[in-house]
Amino acid sequence: MTSLDPTTRPPADAAESARGAVVLDVEVPNQCSADAFDLSPDGRTLVVGTMLGDAYGAELHLIDVGTGHRRLIHAEPPGETQTFVHAVHFDAAGEHIVYALNGETRLFDPANGHTRILAEYREFKDAAHNPFRLRPAWDAARRRLLLFDAGDRVRILDQDGNDVFATSTKRPSTGCWAGALSPSGKLLGLCFSRGSRYKEDDPEVTEVEIWDIDRDTVLRRIPMDHKPHTIGFDPADTLLVATTDSAAGPGAFSLETGELVWHFPHPFLSDRWATCYGWTYSPDGSTLAIGRRGDTDVVDAVTRRGDPAFARRPGDRGGGTGRTRTVRISADGTLLASGGDTGRIIVRTL
Repeated sequence: MTSLDPTTRPPADAAESARGAVVLDVEVPNQCSADAFDLSPDGRTLVVGTMLGDAYGAELHLIDVGTGHRRLIHAEPPGETQTFVHAVHFDAAGEHIVYALNGETRLFDPANGHTRILAEYREFKDAAHNPFRLRPAWDAARRRLLLFDAGDRVRILDQDGNDVFATSTKRPSTGCWAGALSPSGKLLGLCFSRGSRYKEDDPEVTEVEIWDIDRDTVLRRIPMDHKPHTIGFDPADTLLVATTDSAAGPGAFSLETGELVWHFPHPFLSDRWATCYGWTYSPDGSTLAIGRRGDTDVVDAVTRRGDPAFARRPGDRGGGTGRTRTVRISADGTLLASGGDTGRIIVRTL
């Protein structure tokens, strides 16, 4: 089924658009917070994972960035349990799609409709993984894929689907809270936490393990004052980048010392970080895009100064992308896609 959503803003020609110009503005179908979407490496297509009524049933759609046309490529029928689409990702060629549905990570081929399960677990039954927090992810070149599997296992596959690394997240008295693969595909970050900041008799203790994947060893452990919401790395594999569990940040910690190197302060409250729901670096590492409330900041990765071309404009529709949890940059660094809980995805020239 192919359609043009009536709420879609007519696309602009990206090649002729000024920096920051809106190329596509679309409201995705069904129930979707626009968390589960990806921009193809060539920037021509969006893939969006959506959920049907009350999250019983799910669909995958492709949206052409140049025309706004939408095509349903996969439907998951309603069952006895809810079906949450937690993540969707194109592969390096833009031909296959990796998506997470509840505790399953699947590889889908839109050309023939074939689906293969790469990893699967049942939370609280054969793994302690939380699918709302631990999601599959590629490295920057999409050569290595991070997976969470049954038996509390973490696995990393190469492009051919072969295991290149595996470890367990079982730890005494702590749970795995977050995980990330570095842009180079050489480092793995696993965050472990226990206790609560509100209990004096069981204080919160959080630590991030940094693994060298090829050497199968822990390089260092970085203690953190607060449990992060998400973790990741800078393009040079020198910084651990994190947001807090109160949706603030990002902040960067040295992998050598564990010290906080920089962060984005709140504009009015000196004791807090700025609001942040998601972030990503450009492929060349020069630009950092940050999902804020209603919009996306684009800053110089070195100076962290904002680009005025991406400031909110008076003519922008109210609400924007809401809590902007997902930001994606095309492989050539020319397009930025942002989505949040208003169900809108906005693609701009970069």
